Amino acid sequence: MKTKCYYLIVLVLLFGLPIFAQRDTISLNKNWQFKIDKLGEGNGKQWYSQNWIDARIVNVPHTWNIEKENEMHYGWGWYQKKLFVPTKWKSKQLILQFGAINHTSAIYINGKKVKENIGDGFNKFYINLDGMLKFNAENTITVACNNDFGKMKVPYANSFDWPNDGGLIREVALLVSDRPAMAFAHITPKLDVATNQGDVKIRIGLQETNANKNLKFKIQIKEENQVTHNVVLQTILKPVWENGEAVLTFQLPKVNPWHFDFPNLYRADISLLNGSKATDKISSTFGFREIKFVGTKLYLNNEPIKVMGVEWTAGSNPKFGFAETKEEIIRHGKLMKDVNCIFSRVHFQQDDAFYDFCDRNGIIIQEEVPLWGPETPSDASIEKIAHSQLETMISNHYNHPSIFAWGAGNELRGRDANMKKMIEGLIAKTRKLDSSRSVCYVSNTLNDQYFNNPKFTPDAGSLGDYIMMNEYGGSWWDVPVGKIGQYMDSIHMSYPDKPFFISEFGLCEPNFKGGDQRRLEDLIYHMALYESKPYVEGGIYFDLTDYRTHYGGGTGKFKQRVHGIYDMYGNPKLSMKVLREQSSPVEVHSLNNLKKGKLTLSIFGSIGLPQHIVKGYKVYLSDRTDNYASTKAYELPTIKPGEKINFEVDDLYNGKGIITVVRPTGYIASQKSFNPNEVFETFK
Repeated sequence: MKTKCYYLIVLVLLFGLPIFAQRDTISLNKNWQFKIDKLGEGNGKQWYSQNWIDARIVNVPHTWNIEKENEMHYGWGWYQKKLFVPTKWKSKQLILQFGAINHTSAIYINGKKVKENIGDGFNKFYINLDGMLKFNAENTITVACNNDFGKMKVPYANSFDWPNDGGLIREVALLVSDRPAMAFAHITPKLDVATNQGDVKIRIGLQETNANKNLKFKIQIKEENQVTHNVVLQTILKPVWENGEAVLTFQLPKVNPWHFDFPNLYRADISLLNGSKATDKISSTFGFREIKFVGTKLYLNNEPIKVMGVEWTAGSNPKFGFAETKEEIIRHGKLMKDVNCIFSRVHFQQDDAFYDFCDRNGIIIQEEVPLWGPETPSDASIEKIAHSQLETMISNHYNHPSIFAWGAGNELRGRDANMKKMIEGLIAKTRKLDSSRSVCYVSNTLNDQYFNNPKFTPDAGSLGDYIMMNEYGGSWWDVPVGKIGQYMDSIHMSYPDKPFFISEFGLCEPNFKGGDQRRLEDLIYHMALYESKPYVEGGIYFDLTDYRTHYGGGTGKFKQRVHGIYDMYGNPKLSMKVLREQSSPVEVHSLNNLKKGKLTLSIFGSIGLPQHIVKGYKVYLSDRTDNYASTKAYELPTIKPGEKINFEVDDLYNGKGIITVVRPTGYIASQKSFNPNEVFETFK
């Protein structure tokens, strides 16, 4: 008894005393002065050292390219903000955080340049403000940014097909903590799928390279995005030091795995202890899942799966452009889930809010460095920028379980020797930075040459862990529709040991006539083709919305590609519901009056794209598409791919009605009308 009391006292002393870790995140989004610089005179006139009297006030995120008078300006724009720094912060660690500035920027503190960010418009970056500030005084932050189509940037020049909105396109904040402070905490969870044991490794970098090596870390792990919110670990650990970084390891005996239908997360609260004082704190969510390839097949938590989804091109809404709010980002995430998206890719780095949404709602993502287009050179300057972007991207988003792979580029010259060498270097760098994930290059030149060609040269798409093929037969490709399957077979035979994915397919108006009806026909044909090929492990429809681009149809900020199943504002087209049904893991085939007062549903588990075990789904019978949630919910049994079940529900509408199948995450998996009075195509 005395021993138990002793340990109880120790635990109280260890965790009961107030250990206040100081990290305040202070928003700097409001009240920036802004000046457009159409003459490019700001640098010559030293705007960075002046107090402005002719500026207007804006809030960030901000881009000038959605403003009528500035929508076609590609050049310099300037921002300035006053910041009072109190004396009490003199001993603090102060870090200035920019969510992203597109695409090149110079940051000045009190008229002195402290940072240049060349050619990287989408990564979050930080500035350590040691020795740069005046205390008990007002300080001036000035940002000069440039979105011209210059060649010292990635993406290169005008090679890319998305908007080129300049400005402080994401949020700005000041991070305030005691010293010593952490720079990052990279969490590598490992799931034992046989026992559901979780092994965790946390690698922590410090702002000070000469920090006290006697530091310790308080760790609390709590369930997140789960039914329960239990604290599953609370401990203090002394790290092992490797290359100036602190390494912590521990085990959790039983965890709930992350899955796109059950996106279970954990939150790590990491406090840095200098003696008995907590000087800094980082909180991050993470998840336990095993995504791997066995031969050419994709597995999630030891279950063979096939995946299907859609890509969203950010900046599509003319009201926001690249200056999207968190709410706007989440809204588009919900549009993705509304069409059964569990698999996607992004051509360029997104705001943290996007990956947070994917973590919590079940989408696996391939995040890419925005190298795009055959115009992109393989020279040393572009390679340097790309490597820098890659390193920052991986560091920023390392902890997101939704990110299952990194991408080294898209639609470059995949058979050019110098370009292949550059891509190979990026892939090698990726594997060195993060060995826990896959990596690939997305190719549109896989169809240029095949294994049976005497001069066959492997495409750069073969350098990664799997094949990602952009397929536009019958549209962008000069390939007749009837030959697409043959082309795909030849590519698969050329790289038989590589898992095979369709990374893009779809139809763009007005380049190809026929409107949304042709889009429907193209979608249905291609999905049937892919599902007939047993080697196809996944597909991504392009695009979620019609998207803004610096070239295309329309004028100014309304220049666009009409590629989407929603319009630029997120309003659905008829193709939206077709893609949802095509991408559903279940198929509802019929309603039968086999028993008085009952309807029997025939439901199949999909054996196409996607393909996975269906568990925890619910089915509803209603008289309209928009009121199913107010009706009785029926729990579906577990359904395996290819399995058929007959499922009874109460017959409320004389053999007619609308059947809605809903995922555990609350999104519609399938909705079919058997009621001739219901106009199913009407969006309510």
